[in-house]
Formats: sequence, C-alpha cells, structure tokens
Amino acid sequence: MNFMTKLALGILTALAMLALTFAIPRGGPMRDAQLVQFPLTVGVWAIFVLLFVKLK
Repeated sequence: MNFMTKLALGILTALAMLALTFAIPRGGPMRDAQLVQFPLTVGVWAIFVLLFVKLK
C-alpha cells in the first residue's frame, strides 16, 4: 500500500464512522454520548488501521 491508498483508507473510515454517528435517532442522551465519543473512536480506529497496514 502506498501513501495515497493509506490516506484514502483513513479518510473513508472517518467518513463512514461520521455517517454512522448521524444515523442514530435525533435527540436523547444516546446521540449526545455518541457525538462526544466520536473523536476518541476515530483515534482508536486510526491507530488500529495504521498498525494493521504497517504489520501487513
């Protein structure tokens, strides 16, 4: 995998997670909790993807 493929994979992963975050019904504590934890979730997935790509 070259740099552009890794970058595209990271961007698509973040966009998919953002879309899934907004798929939660509007209002309520569940949506608020998801929005607060979104940056942490993206960070964990980014580390996982980078480790997987590097080890592969």
